[in-house]
Amino acid sequence: MTGSDRTFPVGPRLLAFGAAIVALLVLVPMAGASTPAPTKSQVQSAHQAYLAAESKIQEYRSEIESTQIQLNAAVEKLDRLQAQLEEIQAQIAQTKARIADAQARYERIRSQLEDRAAQAFIAGPASDLEIFLGATSMDDLSDRMEFVDAVTQSDAALAQQASNLKVVLEIEEKSLEELEAKQQDQVDQQTALRNEILNKLSYISSLRDSAVALAERTLQQYKTLDKQRQNYLEQQAQSTVSAPSPDVQLPPGFVNPLKVCPVDPPRAFGDGFGAPRYTGSFHLHAGDDILSDYGTTIRAPFDGVAKPTYNTLGGNGEYVYAPDGSYVYNAHLQSYAAKSNGPVKAGDVIGYVGDTGDAKGTPHDHFEWHPISVPANWPASFYGYVTIPGTSAVNPYPVLNDVCN
Repeated sequence: MTGSDRTFPVGPRLLAFGAAIVALLVLVPMAGASTPAPTKSQVQSAHQAYLAAESKIQEYRSEIESTQIQLNAAVEKLDRLQAQLEEIQAQIAQTKARIADAQARYERIRSQLEDRAAQAFIAGPASDLEIFLGATSMDDLSDRMEFVDAVTQSDAALAQQASNLKVVLEIEEKSLEELEAKQQDQVDQQTALRNEILNKLSYISSLRDSAVALAERTLQQYKTLDKQRQNYLEQQAQSTVSAPSPDVQLPPGFVNPLKVCPVDPPRAFGDGFGAPRYTGSFHLHAGDDILSDYGTTIRAPFDGVAKPTYNTLGGNGEYVYAPDGSYVYNAHLQSYAAKSNGPVKAGDVIGYVGDTGDAKGTPHDHFEWHPISVPANWPASFYGYVTIPGTSAVNPYPVLNDVCN
C-alpha cells in the first residue's frame, strides 16, 4: 500500500563497486510481527540511520577514488625512476669499460718501462765518451747518437703516457663512485615508492572490504525487514477493514469537497494516514487505503479533469484535478475506465480496484487528498499526522468518513 509517484520517491539502492562497489539499502529497526507500529521519533531515527550509512559508503568511494589517483601517480613515478636507474646502470657499465681499458694500457706501459729499466741495469752505466769512442766511422757515430736520443725520447713518452693514464683512471674511478652512489639513491627511492604503492593497494582493499561488509550487513537487514514488512502489511490490512471511527468529524463550517465516495460498496477503510511504510526508502503513508474486491468501481469524487499515471509502487494510478487546483490520487487500479483521461463529473467511473504496484494481493484503492491549503483545525490521524512532511498530502480520513458513511 503506497503513495503516489509525487509523494513517495524511491530510495537509493546498494551502491555499485566497480570496477566495483554495491548500492546501499535503507537501515531500519528490526521488529517482529507483534511489534507495535514505529513512532514518529523512531521513523526519524531510522531515516537518519539510512542517511548516515549512505554517507559512509560515499566516503569510502571518495577515499578510494582519491587513493587510486595517488596510486596511479606513484606507479608513473616508479616507471620514471626505473628508466633513470637503467640509464645510470648503462653509464656505470660504460665507465667500468673505460676504466678497464685505461687500466690495461697503463699496465702495458708500466711493463715496457720496467723492461727498459731492467735492460739498462744489465747493460751497466755507459758514458757518452764510450759510445763516441766505440764508433767505427762517422756514420756509425751518427747512428749511435740518434739511437741514444730515440731511446731517451721513447722512455720519456712512455713515462708521460703512464702519468696521463693514471690521472684518467683516478677521474673515471671518481665518476664511478658518484654513479654508484646515484644508483643506490635511485634504488632506495624505488624501494620506498614500491612500499608506498603496496600500502595504498592494501588500503584500497581494506576500504572495499569495509564497504562490502556494510553493504552485506544492510542487505541482510533489508531481507529481515522485508519479511517484517509483509507481516506488518498483513496486520495493517486486517486493521483497515474495521469500521471507520465515528468520532472523527469535519471541523465546524468546513464543506466537504468530495461529493461521492471514491469507491463503491462493499468497502472498508481505516485511519492509516502517517503509518510507517518500508517500500523503496523508509517513508510515511500519505493516504488511506479503501479495501474492496477486484474490479469494484472507482469514481471521480468531484467535478474536474481525470488523468491516468503509472509508477512501480502505486501501479496504475489516477489523478482527478478540481478547478481550484486541488486534486486526489488513486493507486493500485486493476484497470482504467473510459473516462480516466479527460473532463469528469462527480460520480463518473474512472477505474476499478486492483492490486497493481506493491499492493501484493490485497486489492484496494490507495486514496490521497491534496487540497490547495490545509484546512483550519484539521484533525490529526491515528498516527498523529495532519500532513506528511515534504508533501502536499492532508489526512483524508475526515472527508472519507463523512462522504463514504
